[in-house]
Amino acid sequence: MRITVIGQNLSGIATAACFAEIGNNVILSSLKDKDVHRSIYTHPCMQDPGLQKVFKKQVEDGRLTLNPEFEVGKHATDLYVVTAIRDCDEALGELLDALSKDVNCTGVLFTCSLPVGCLDKAINDDHLAVAYIPEFMREGSALQDFRTPASLIIGCEDEYLINLINELYAPFINTDTRVQFMQVKEAEFARFAVSTMLATRVSYMNELANISELLNIDIEVIQKALGSDPRIGDQYLSPGIGFGGRQLSEDLVLINEFDEAKPDNAGLLHAVMEINERQKESLFRKVWRYFDGDLHGMTLAIWGGAFKPNSSRIDNSPILKLIEAFCYQGVILNIYDPGCYEVLKEYIENSPYSGSVGLSHNPYQALDGAEALLLVTEWREFWIPDYDEIKVRLKRPLIFDGRNIYNPELLKQRGFEYYGIGRGDRV
Repeated sequence: MRITVIGQNLSGIATAACFAEIGNNVILSSLKDKDVHRSIYTHPCMQDPGLQKVFKKQVEDGRLTLNPEFEVGKHATDLYVVTAIRDCDEALGELLDALSKDVNCTGVLFTCSLPVGCLDKAINDDHLAVAYIPEFMREGSALQDFRTPASLIIGCEDEYLINLINELYAPFINTDTRVQFMQVKEAEFARFAVSTMLATRVSYMNELANISELLNIDIEVIQKALGSDPRIGDQYLSPGIGFGGRQLSEDLVLINEFDEAKPDNAGLLHAVMEINERQKESLFRKVWRYFDGDLHGMTLAIWGGAFKPNSSRIDNSPILKLIEAFCYQGVILNIYDPGCYEVLKEYIENSPYSGSVGLSHNPYQALDGAEALLLVTEWREFWIPDYDEIKVRLKRPLIFDGRNIYNPELLKQRGFEYYGIGRGDRV
């Protein structure tokens, strides 16, 4: 099959690589940035485990081609797969108008996040057949998620395009994959429903963690009790300092665009969004209480800035809230993150906080002269650090753990003061 994938993001790169891997002739293009292809192998998404190796092999074997400038009809295409598009209805309509000029093409498959109902509004009788398959690809496991999906939601009402999609995805469907066909609008809402359910579970656990601190209860005990109930399960029940990224955060924001989603219809989802934004400042509030509000001139070390491990992105990450809150109080921040150094550097240089935030290339250098260490992103290299080195470099053995990766009792035995989210000492 001849496929043109539009969008040089994580979804587009992984989609193109996986479709080429099973024998298709794939072109990876970009709508908005003609220069992205020149640095594709240094693209931040390429740090996803295994992705660069698979992608490079498909290019070398001739099944995957990079198209520097998107042009309809330039290549014979059976199917367009859109993994990224500007966030506006006009852009969607314009794209469908352009793609539908390709008389040799069967249809257009969208996988990017879209507001519910926007495809229905954009489609007209002159357009190619359209399908929507929401992707739930996680950074850090993109190849695994694409190759062995737990579920496949397919929104399509065109029989010929459905048959084409069945053929295309057959190599990725195993006996455990749940495949569902539905209308396009239903698929859009299904993606929204899944994302907001996950967001709700996270915010629910964060609220329980905050309450457990008041009751002097270890939230980890409660987390295990919840996870052991088969009606609930243990996924997305880890308390912390809030979630970031694009998908969960943006899906919650989309609730405001639903005309029908008045407060009496969507009160829970509005609350989930508010809880998450408030939770992003939880470490700041703990530090504030610990030092009785006297933070001016203090230096703090932060490990982690990306919204999740194995990511180079800081979209909606708690680090942004923490930088703003601490710098407003006159605090100096030393930050180390193994994945988003360049992105953080660009953000800081273009912010009012450039004189108050330093970036380190080494986690222990970030500790020098700091009053405390704040753990923001649970990168694997942070799980078992050199505790003696931490104690030597910090002014005091004080850790605020925003992801609950450390054992409070073991840290106390090593001479640390430890404050987690619903764990450790209370402040």
